[in-house]
This record gives sequence, structure tokens and C-alpha cells, in this order.
Amino acid sequence: MSILLLLAAVGLYAGYQYWLRDSSLVEIRDLQVNGVTTDSEEGRQIKSAVEVAAGEMTTLHLRPELLDEELARFPRVRSASIEASFPHEATVDVDQRTDGSVFDIGSDELLIATDGTVLGSAGEGTEDLPKIGVGDPPVGERLEGRAMVQALVLGAVPTELRSYVVQSDFKKDGVEVTLSNGLVLLFGDASKADQKWRAAASVIADPDLYDASYVDLSIPRRPAVRGSEPLETEPEAVPEVPETVPPTG
Repeated sequence: MSILLLLAAVGLYAGYQYWLRDSSLVEIRDLQVNGVTTDSEEGRQIKSAVEVAAGEMTTLHLRPELLDEELARFPRVRSASIEASFPHEATVDVDQRTDGSVFDIGSDELLIATDGTVLGSAGEGTEDLPKIGVGDPPVGERLEGRAMVQALVLGAVPTELRSYVVQSDFKKDGVEVTLSNGLVLLFGDASKADQKWRAAASVIADPDLYDASYVDLSIPRRPAVRGSEPLETEPEAVPEVPETVPPTG
């Protein structure tokens, strides 16, 4: 009797493994894609890639590696995950990088994500993004050196200040960000960029702030307002940027 039960169990497992889990009885027919809008060509292409990958799966046999392969050609996509609900429903959540700045490399303008990833050529709708002033052209999919440090600083700009930020530069004291009113914010490196922006917001909101040319944010808990040219210092080495930068939004 035990042998018959074992044979039956093996048969059921084989039927599941080699037929049912990949059969049309459990194919994905109702696919929900979150995190992607189809109001742009890029968004439509990303959603189409998700649909192609999902078409190779069933609710009993998810293959997230296929999703990763299809989306690998889109630098906009940071990651994606898929979950299924028997018998025919699946949901894909796409985490996309957001626009942070524009980098002019002379022959073209590149759209840069908030984490320094190169998203492609800057097109319509990017005119109001802050500009990265100096730095070497990217070799791969991410900026490096001075350009990367500036991208990380600009990528951390709070929403309420974004429309006032014009451009960045890299000087002897590190990253400088120019606002639309001419005020220059001195960041130093990109460490604690979010804290430095919060300090900048508090200083800018001060009604007693006038005739200021510079705000030194290198120590965010003690921002210093300067009314003239910043002090000259010896050139600093370009801060090292980790290969993997935590997302900023």
C-alpha cells in the first residue's frame, strides 16, 4: 500500500512539475503593473517589457529572472518584483529612478537620475532641471568623480526648493550650488546631502537674510552665511563615490 501511495505522490509531483505549473490553466491573464505610467514612450516600452516577461510565466511558475532580463536595458528601472494570485492574476511592482539633473558633455545633454545613473539624452521636459557644471563624461551607465558628487547633491534637492536650483559647480571647496536669486550654497562633498539641504532651507527662509552671497553648509548643523567671496583653500581630492549609492527618491 505504501508503495502505491509513493507512486501516486511521485506521479502527482511529476504532473505538477512538468505539466500543470506551466500549462495554460494557470497562465497569467490579469496583469497589474505598478510604478509605470504610459504617458511617455519610455513608460510604454517598460510596460511592454513587463508584459513580455509575464507572458513566459504562470501563476504557479514565476520566473523573476526573466523580468530582470527584459528590464535590464532600461536604466530608468532600479528593480522590479512579481507576485501571483492563483489562478490567473499577477502584480508587478517597478521601482524607477527619478530625474535629478542634466549634464552637458559638449555634444549632447544627458539626463541624470538622482543617484547619478545616466538615463539617456535629455529631451523635452528637462529644461527646468539643474545643470551639472563640470566633470568628465561618463564611461558607463553612471557618472564618476566630480560629476557624480554634483549629481548626488542635486539629486537630494527637496521638492520645495527644486524650482530655485539652477546649477552646480565643483570648486576648491567642493560642490557649489547656485540658486535663481544668485545665492551660492557651499556643500563640500555629497555626504549628508539631505541634512545640508534642510539646513539650506532653514537659512533661506530666514526673513533677516539679506546681502548674503554664500551659505556654507559643509557642517549642516552650523550653516554659515557669508557676504563676500568664500575663503580660498587648497584643492581637495575628489571624494570617492561608492559603487552602489542608496536611492534618494
